[in-house]
Amino acid sequence: MDVVQALYELQEMEGDLQKSKADLAEVVSRLDHNEGVARSRDRSTRVNQAFTKLQLQQSELDVDVQETTDRLKELEQQLYSGNTAASKDLLALQHEIKFTKEKQSGLEEKLLEKMERVEAGQKAVATIDAELAAAESAYENEIPTLQEQQQELELHAKDVAAAYQTAETAVDASDLKTYRLLQKSKGMAIAKVERGMCSGCTIAVPSHELQKLRTTTTPMRCSSCGRFLFSPVG
Repeated sequence: MDVVQALYELQEMEGDLQKSKADLAEVVSRLDHNEGVARSRDRSTRVNQAFTKLQLQQSELDVDVQETTDRLKELEQQLYSGNTAASKDLLALQHEIKFTKEKQSGLEEKLLEKMERVEAGQKAVATIDAELAAAESAYENEIPTLQEQQQELELHAKDVAAAYQTAETAVDASDLKTYRLLQKSKGMAIAKVERGMCSGCTIAVPSHELQKLRTTTTPMRCSSCGRFLFSPVG
């Protein structure tokens, strides 16, 4: 195996290892935190809090309506008891009864509106709770698959790392140093020649260089970007 092919295979294994680690990190993240479940839980919390607030407001209106109703009964009993003889006191009592009735009517209207909102809130809570249960169930069903993927990725990354170490030791130290320097400056040190173009800079490789690349075992660099050129056999 020539130097460039050996370095190209190192580069491919590095890419494979990086992808495996990235995929593994994503799987572990999905095992630790499911975004869909988290969103549903957050929405459920907000909807339930809003519903609890509506229920409290309804309860307060219930108390206000009951207190106003009781007060109206007291006033009407006082009016019809005959104990209020003075016209001035009677007129004041009638005014208070009128005011209390208007207050009762307003409170009952508010209570009715609140009851309608509470009913809508109950439906909203039921809907989001069902969505949360479905999200949690789907996540629970996904866990075994994610755990299996995690094991496969860990094993694959381990195998690639071992193969990489073996392949790395087979490369001459000076060639490896040059490869690392190119990698640091270019990101990709070995460029595959595809359809007559350097895959690193996507510029066409001159025909005479292509011909030489097919026959020589001496490492060749792209005249445009300086990367090592690798042309697969066949």
